[in-house]
Amino acid sequence: MTEENRTLTPEEAMDEEIVSYLDGELDREAAIAIERRLAEDPAYRARLAHLQQAWDLLDNLGRTEADENFTHSTVAMVTVKAGEDSAIGQTAAQRRRQLAYAGLGGLALAAGAIAYVVVDRSLNSENRALVRDLPVIKRIDEYSNIEGVDFLKQLQKEGLFAAEVSDGG
Repeated sequence: MTEENRTLTPEEAMDEEIVSYLDGELDREAAIAIERRLAEDPAYRARLAHLQQAWDLLDNLGRTEADENFTHSTVAMVTVKAGEDSAIGQTAAQRRRQLAYAGLGGLALAAGAIAYVVVDRSLNSENRALVRDLPVIKRIDEYSNIEGVDFLKQLQKEGLFAAEVSDGG
């Protein structure tokens, strides 16, 4: 949970108000409201005194200056971190590109498979008709000598065609 998302305790809210007042960050109306509360609320005044004491103790601490090595090492660490963040961003972008290419490849493969099935079925339907008509095609020369369809119907009634089909020929 980040600091922005959590709710402040009453004491933390009080500290925030007082610190903003001491730093001069409040507008005139808010500053007047804090002063009124300080005049009326002894717990609020005690909290102000406690915070003021902590600030005074901080002022008594000596200040140290950062040497040049500290500055260089800090800048170096920031540079390394920025490089790592950049590498992570590049890796994520590369991964997205690879996924996009894989998706496009999959779509192309699916389109190719669908095209193959459509063409195969359309070509095979013509071939199936030829296979179905193969017995007639084999004897087309013999059938061309027949004068009419009535003669063929007569032969079929007598069962001559059925015998040829069952013989496999």
